[in-house]
Amino acid sequence: MKVLGILCMALASPWYSTWFVFVAVTSFITTLIWSFVYLLSIKEVIKIPINWVLSELISTSIETFMYLIAFIVLFAATAGYYAYGYGSNVAAAVFGIFNTVAYAASSFLLFKEHRGSTATGQVA
Repeated sequence: MKVLGILCMALASPWYSTWFVFVAVTSFITTLIWSFVYLLSIKEVIKIPINWVLSELISTSIETFMYLIAFIVLFAATAGYYAYGYGSNVAAAVFGIFNTVAYAASSFLLFKEHRGSTATGQVA
């Protein structure tokens, strides 16, 4: 997802859709933070009773919804006219679709993990 996020940030022009760039950057940063949480085992070090799977599920679901809106907005912004940067913005919107699918798949897998952990009574 990070590679797709970098492509979305690099290809999108803020003059077409600042919302798309905002979503790409925000999602990239939150995904990077979650990667560090798992990579550095922060959730084991911090003894706060947080349901980490549910927290990540909520975060990923919000990012999925934001990307869904963002690529539609970017497609609508580029549909009006053909100018310099048109191709890169269309490519950014297409990669936004791919990122939406990736975040949706991640949300689905996190939902299954959360549902399985609550069924057995475990809190992640």
